[in-house]
Amino acid sequence: MAEIRVGTASWTDETLLASGWYPPEVRGNPEKRLRHYAKHFDTVEVDSTFYALPRPEVVGKWAERTPEGFLFHVKAFSAFTGHGLEAQALPKDIRALLPRQEGHLAQREVPEEVVEEAWNRFFAALEPLRQTGKLGYLHFGLPPWTEPKPRSFQYLERLAERTRGYWVAVEFRNPKWYVAWGFVKKELGRLGLIHVSVDAPPHPEAPPRVLEPTYPVSVLRCHGRNAETWKGPHTKPYERFNWRYSEDELQDLAQATRTLAERAEKVFVIFNNNYGTQGVEAALGLKRLLGLGAPPWADPLL
Repeated sequence: MAEIRVGTASWTDETLLASGWYPPEVRGNPEKRLRHYAKHFDTVEVDSTFYALPRPEVVGKWAERTPEGFLFHVKAFSAFTGHGLEAQALPKDIRALLPRQEGHLAQREVPEEVVEEAWNRFFAALEPLRQTGKLGYLHFGLPPWTEPKPRSFQYLERLAERTRGYWVAVEFRNPKWYVAWGFVKKELGRLGLIHVSVDAPPHPEAPPRVLEPTYPVSVLRCHGRNAETWKGPHTKPYERFNWRYSEDELQDLAQATRTLAERAEKVFVIFNNNYGTQGVEAALGLKRLLGLGAPPWADPLL
């Protein structure tokens, strides 16, 4: 059976901070918040890096504030996945290279030199996690409009080359990738890319749940099952994933996790239904069903 780790996508979501899950004496202190999270979970996904490039000094603090063995999975910056970027999210010196200094720029508007420099800074910022052995996978979520066309496979080829030496997990949001799944699976395996199995609502524009690893590491990413909010429009990203998993649904996810664990060496389950306490409660519930206790460094009385 594989090593299984369960966590959430973000430990600082605004609705989680307002939910009361963090004790009052912890809530306003970034260091205490992360230490509190690590008492319950041994892994987390960093989603803020999708919206803005990480800063080395901040990443260094993540490494310092977590026990040995804790793993951070880092979401790729939006300009690396075809989503474009928000001009204001870039450092001033890179922003000066943009055709516009404000607002959202589509991918085609972003100069290649900006993307290249963003890659350099992204990798440099992750060094504190790499050096301490706390870097998990890099998560590349392809946008819904990305289909399994030749240029998409060329993108995957370039991605594998650029990220050699890292665990790289690819999530498809367009269900067409699974129509051609046999070929897609073979390509991911050839390139050494991790397939992200998705738990999503029964919606024609949502990907199906396919529990087939393409690498010794496997990822199950749980978005909730809210079909009404999947399409949008949304004011906040978490509105799409507003869902509280029931006990029966968690039992189903536990079986899905066991299936992956029979086929991979490591399995990471990440709950992205990060509205209020929904994500942390689901993650704790799944850990209970799988017989996973508190992390080894946690207080035994927790």
